[in-house]
Amino acid sequence: MATSEDYLMAAAFTLIGGFVFFLGFFKWRKLRVIRDIPRSKIRSMAMGVVEIHGNVEADQLIRSPFSKTECVYYKWQIKEYRQSSSSSGKGTSRKWEEVGSGESHVPFFAKDDTGKALVEPDKAEFVVSYKNAFYQKGEGLIGSLKAIPKIIEALKNFDPQDPGSLNIDDSDLVPMSERQGLQSIRIGDRKYYEYIIEPDDNLFVLGTAAADPTTPDGVVIRRGKNEKTFIISDKGEKAVLASLKKTVRTCFIFGGIFLAAGIVILLMNLGIIPEG
Repeated sequence: MATSEDYLMAAAFTLIGGFVFFLGFFKWRKLRVIRDIPRSKIRSMAMGVVEIHGNVEADQLIRSPFSKTECVYYKWQIKEYRQSSSSSGKGTSRKWEEVGSGESHVPFFAKDDTGKALVEPDKAEFVVSYKNAFYQKGEGLIGSLKAIPKIIEALKNFDPQDPGSLNIDDSDLVPMSERQGLQSIRIGDRKYYEYIIEPDDNLFVLGTAAADPTTPDGVVIRRGKNEKTFIISDKGEKAVLASLKKTVRTCFIFGGIFLAAGIVILLMNLGIIPEG
């Protein structure tokens, strides 16, 4: 006779599978939008959903927190080398875990050989490669527990207009390229990453173009009210599509497996399918 735990397991598999499968449909729809929207020149683009490619120009710049690079967008990410116990409690594992991330941006212009358009990046999905990476020796597990909350709080309060306002730690950040092989890794060591969009970077932008007489060229690209897809990437359309296709396949495969497993377990609990 099936127990309440058996039904909970069936429900968990079904809900997880359904969520992942639905996520796959959401990503698939976004993939179709990107694939179906033709590339436009800025001067001749129509109002509505558009795809443009252009170089970054900006009247205002901010500075990234670690390298102090002038940019229009940055995302920071910190990973720490941590040790955790296995679920059985019989062993431990060590791996790099993300302990914090954040981002900041300002409006900028995308310019091609026909003109330029203002891009307001609020609520955009940024697909950006990391450009800077740093390494910092930690002070073991206890030192990590004390340092990380202070570092995250400092980064949340970081003023990108005043890069001198941030003091990560007394220890210097060493560029990863200067740390050969990352020897002698120990618990509490940290990696700092910066994902940056700088002036003159060439971007793929897919968003909604709208007339705006308050802007220098009378048009702005932003997230639309009806079509929410808004992507800004330095990787190009092909790379964005390839990544989305991989995500869609993964969601459909694993979502389908979990969903099918949940349904089978439920039918077995109900006695409709005999247990093997």
